[in-house]
Amino acid sequence: MRSLSVLWLHVPEARDAKILPVVEYGLSDAFRDFCHDVFNVRAPLEYPPLRLTALANSESLPSALFIDGDPRNGLSESGDDCCLFLVDDALFDSYVDDLPLGEWLRVYLPQIPRVVVTRPGRHPLAVPSRRWAKKPLAVLEHPAKHHERLVHLFKSFWMPRFWNVLRQYVQVKAGTNWHTPGHNGGNAFSLSPFLRGFHEAFGAMIFRSDLSVSVESLGDLSSPETRTPLSEAQRLTSEIFGTALSCYVTNGTSTSNKAMLMTLLKPGETVLVDRNCHKSVHHAIVMAGAVPRYLPSRWNARLGVWGPVSIADIDRALSATEVPPRLLILTTCTYEGVLYPVWEVARLCERKGTLFYADEAWAAYLNFHPYYTRPGENGGAMRYSAVNGKAGAHFAVQSTHKTLAAFSQASMIHVSLRFKALLETDASPQFRWLRRRFAFHGHGSCEKFTHDLYEFLRYWHSTSPHYPFMATLDIAGVQMRLEGMKLLDERLKWTAEFRARVAAACGRPEEECFAGLADIAGEGGWSDAGYLKDPLKIVLMLRSPQACATFRKALRKAHIQWEKSTSATILFLVTMGTVEEHFEALFRVCRLNRALIGRPAQANGAPAVNKAVEGQPVVLPHAAALCDGELVPIGEAAGRIASQFLVPYPPGIPVFIPGLRITKEMVKLIEGVIAAEGAAAVHGLFCRGGHAPYYVEVLNADEERRLSP
Repeated sequence: MRSLSVLWLHVPEARDAKILPVVEYGLSDAFRDFCHDVFNVRAPLEYPPLRLTALANSESLPSALFIDGDPRNGLSESGDDCCLFLVDDALFDSYVDDLPLGEWLRVYLPQIPRVVVTRPGRHPLAVPSRRWAKKPLAVLEHPAKHHERLVHLFKSFWMPRFWNVLRQYVQVKAGTNWHTPGHNGGNAFSLSPFLRGFHEAFGAMIFRSDLSVSVESLGDLSSPETRTPLSEAQRLTSEIFGTALSCYVTNGTSTSNKAMLMTLLKPGETVLVDRNCHKSVHHAIVMAGAVPRYLPSRWNARLGVWGPVSIADIDRALSATEVPPRLLILTTCTYEGVLYPVWEVARLCERKGTLFYADEAWAAYLNFHPYYTRPGENGGAMRYSAVNGKAGAHFAVQSTHKTLAAFSQASMIHVSLRFKALLETDASPQFRWLRRRFAFHGHGSCEKFTHDLYEFLRYWHSTSPHYPFMATLDIAGVQMRLEGMKLLDERLKWTAEFRARVAAACGRPEEECFAGLADIAGEGGWSDAGYLKDPLKIVLMLRSPQACATFRKALRKAHIQWEKSTSATILFLVTMGTVEEHFEALFRVCRLNRALIGRPAQANGAPAVNKAVEGQPVVLPHAAALCDGELVPIGEAAGRIASQFLVPYPPGIPVFIPGLRITKEMVKLIEGVIAAEGAAAVHGLFCRGGHAPYYVEVLNADEERRLSP
């Protein structure tokens, strides 16, 4: 079995040949006992040992962790298996590439727990309270004597707080249930001759762990302030992701967006938003009563995808109004895998007193591998993860279920440490409004913000959340802390090998087979500006719409399901559950249909689509959405003001939005989707009997006269 590695930044001693093996075996024994206790399964399972690698100085860290010392080249064998970092107290203040050791670790290995090994007689060290621990050298040198202390240390780093207690309750403490849910631990299924097969298909544990808030000892999602296993799990998640606050949401990131934006925005306030954000963002803006100002959109007609918003457009939009917008909302990474330079966006926002909100639904893993960094000034680096403890977004929401080991609908909200600093310790005048909004006793208070967020979450949370959902949120973060770097490194390597094999089979360069940053965003120095294409979003290009349709048919025949497709691309997601055999099956289809693969011919239509989404609201969206309105045929809607959304799905980007004046281009775009994909592909259409004519709701004449400026 392949081991996990522990790096020890250690001052060499003459007795190391004797002591280091003792430390390695002691750590391994404690780790295995911890795993058997916490991650136990019915069948005996052999957990990996820990392999100790001692480094004499901090400058050797890059070469020990990264291939050729460069994080973008991938991780070394010691690096991709690394799960724990030890450092002698004498080396705690050392530097790596001109950065303090703690800062270097925060940039490149933010999730890895760190232990300072102290020696008697040295001056006591003050270490950060999160992600750091201190242990005397004697604990490592005499592991048998201190075995329980080591197991307890590992539990503090990696024990899923909620899942562990939930499992113990179900397996040991649960008795006769006189509470919801009505299936009563699965009895309603297992005792029925008609439903027993359903019970057997899912397994007993999914039913027995489906409990209710009546089991007070586990915790209540609606009472996160109370100290319970559920609230402790969220605190551990906050530590793992490096946030000031992390919240579990079981209704998907759509609910996360709604609760967050209703917390942050007040009626009449301006919010800058990417026109191509998910529909839940637009829903939340409507419900908050805010005034959206849409950023310029770029439609890529050749590939049938939306490009990112440029830094220049963001900067212009932030400076376009006398009163700066309260919030900027961007999707990073995008559906096709474009990552924004979040550090630069944050800098522009903070200069104007605007908060930066990142919808990171498609990339919950960015914080767990050094590939997602960019060299910065003075030997440092910037992270692409939206909330990263340094320079990034003030908030991020993640669809944990999309890419990590979590059930569908499982989502997280992350509030950054930078936001907490802006609220409580920053004195800049441009954020005076923020400190007033979330004030307690006349001072900005993160506790007050948290209280408001919890209140709005209660608006949206079910009072009967699914406990297995919450358990997967708990273990998803723990898994990424324990083996996330290894999982990501494997998948980055598999993806690179797959792309190279497909290109070789097609007899053309990779960039002619798979869409890169320039293909999606267009020319214009996007990479120089800091944008990055995530390789784990594989965008295969097909030579024509007919070729794309034929390739999709071949995929169906091979029982391969993709994430989404356009007229000329097919998107494949690489997640923590993707295995190497998946690539082999997909490669087989690519090889057999290699004549279909290639960069499509340039297409017309981008100006018309861009024009269809360039409008700004002429009526407050909140007011338009609450109007009685009237239904008109979609072909007669041009010139009217929409009072509802029309959303082609996927990817869920609205074309009609309450308050927008409908244009001929908007109508033509919707009619084109209906013709190509069917009416079911457009959420919000009204029709009778499931067929044409199709209707959309608009303001009636009286409402338009009353609300139009």
